[in-house]
Amino acid sequence: FVILLSGAGVPDAAAPLASAAAILAAGLSMGLSAIGSGFADGYVAGVACEAQARQPEHSGRITMTMLIGQALCESPVIFGLVIAAMLLFGAPLDGAENLSVAIVKCAEFLGAGIAMGAGAIGPALGISFVTSRTVYATAARPESYSAVLRTMFIGVAVAESTSIYALVVAFLLFLGVAGAA
Repeated sequence: FVILLSGAGVPDAAAPLASAAAILAAGLSMGLSAIGSGFADGYVAGVACEAQARQPEHSGRITMTMLIGQALCESPVIFGLVIAAMLLFGAPLDGAENLSVAIVKCAEFLGAGIAMGAGAIGPALGISFVTSRTVYATAARPESYSAVLRTMFIGVAVAESTSIYALVVAFLLFLGVAGAA
């Protein structure tokens, strides 16, 4: 690896380095973002199981709320998947045969993967908290379902916003905006 970084006597050693960074960044984007959504889906399902045990006559609404909540928890990991696919199938390697350019591209790719992967964990957990409380409220006070569901969507939109910020930063890094300055 050190030989690749230095390019010592290895022609065109820089371009494969940038490609390897893109592959590693794709794994980080997908792997890290899956942590939050995976936990979030399980947490919402666990609360739904408890809610159904307490109020089996409202199982339809509880299940529907759980599924909506789990779908909403998936959006940050979908963002991670988009960035991972871009890194795997469309990483711009223009000029990467030059070692200096390749090092900048490595930083951009790794930055994009880490920004999106880590930036998806918190929002997924936040969304799971909001949606699991909605499931719980559906069982505790079924008559307030409509009001609670509306509030849930507002809370999820706010919790989701930080993963959108991470997605924008990942796009900018992927496109090389930072290295162009």
